[in-house]
Amino acid sequence: MLKKPQNYDEIVINEDYEKLELGGHKGIIKNVYEYTNDKTGNVSLKVEVDTSSDDKQPSYFQQQYDNNVSTDRKWPTGAIKYVSLKEEENCVKMLKIFITAVENSNNGFSYDWNKDESQLIGKKVGLVFGLEEYQDSEGKIKTATKLNQFRSIDKIVNVSIPRVKMLNGSTMDFDDYEEYKNDNSTTVLTGDKMDKFIDDNLLD
Repeated sequence: MLKKPQNYDEIVINEDYEKLELGGHKGIIKNVYEYTNDKTGNVSLKVEVDTSSDDKQPSYFQQQYDNNVSTDRKWPTGAIKYVSLKEEENCVKMLKIFITAVENSNNGFSYDWNKDESQLIGKKVGLVFGLEEYQDSEGKIKTATKLNQFRSIDKIVNVSIPRVKMLNGSTMDFDDYEEYKNDNSTTVLTGDKMDKFIDDNLLD
């Protein structure tokens, strides 16, 4: 006989689960703070976002969070972006892209370097979501929707879907990736099959 879990009746499920559309969204910054990686010691801004109330899919991640009854629930990982605070030029460039996107999305706002990063909380910003591969517990290659880029809100209307981040760290054009998946919908991309997929389709 199957034993009924104690919290069975409290668990909320959504049978009409709506996937977040890839590409551009109007967003809002829910939380931001300096984060230090325990393993590397690298410091970054951890930026937690949500789709805004006037987006085509409003408050998408807040709904996910509210429906999570876990005692240790956390903000959905797909709506978190780490912005490196290293002094290397490419890292400083990414930080400037983020700050500029926020400034351009909020009339009259200019980041004050004499104040802490909490001044960014509640500010509007454009969000661009793409796909990232991951390997599940059975070794199958799957994809998850993740926050990929920050943009000014007025730039997200016709923004392209970002290149897919592959399991090995490389990237592939979204349309090429979708075409391969459609042609091989029953194929599990592991081992040699994944290597062939990358060799045949990966773009520089």
